[in-house]
Amino acid sequence: MKATYQIKIAYRKNLSLHKITSLIESVKGVKIKHLNLISKGKSFVGVLALEVSQIVDLDSVVTLIRKNRDVSNVEKINPVHLSFKTDLSLSI
Repeated sequence: MKATYQIKIAYRKNLSLHKITSLIESVKGVKIKHLNLISKGKSFVGVLALEVSQIVDLDSVVTLIRKNRDVSNVEKINPVHLSFKTDLSLSI
């Protein structure tokens, strides 16, 4: 059974969105359900909803993102029940 979790993220504008999404989806069993990123001065902040098959997968994603020096903050949020469309949406 897959569960949906949210992570909060803040990163500098010079880091590409593609780099973040490809990094997340490189972890087997993880799928991005929803993106909501907002430009705040010199950085982007927002929430990503991820569908994971195991909680270990979520921990792997958070660890990978934290290793990137352009990311200033990554925080897990408790599991949520979301009903987003399967396509990605982006708010800038």
